[in-house]
Amino acid sequence: MPEHGITVRFDAPTFEAVQLESRSRTLPLAEVVRQAVTEHLARQTLARAVPLLDATFGKHVDRLAALIAKAFIAADMASWQARALVAALVPDQDPTAVMREARLRSLVDLRQVGTDFGLDEDEYPDESGRPPAGGGNG
Repeated sequence: MPEHGITVRFDAPTFEAVQLESRSRTLPLAEVVRQAVTEHLARQTLARAVPLLDATFGKHVDRLAALIAKAFIAADMASWQARALVAALVPDQDPTAVMREARLRSLVDLRQVGTDFGLDEDEYPDESGRPPAGGGNG
């Protein structure tokens, strides 16, 4: 609940627009105004921050973009090579299905408590290490 209050007066067209917004979103007038002010202040803060960020990091943005692109290309190439290797090692199985199962197992392993990536809230109720059915975001 807000701690401070003010009175705001609008001209007729603006007030009608705020009322229409209030009705269409089924929110009280005060909440519509509060959200509008909050969004405006957030945009203003961002507008002030962008030049500072650009001055600080601008010269590194192109290099970072190139590194990200290179990482994506390398990951795609590694995936393609791994799929070819799986196809050669287990010709009787669908390489895409084998790779999908490997990826799911890796995600489960990463979420295990006690790993560098696992968090306490990632504990699963059974000992299989698999999330409950429908509970994963795979």
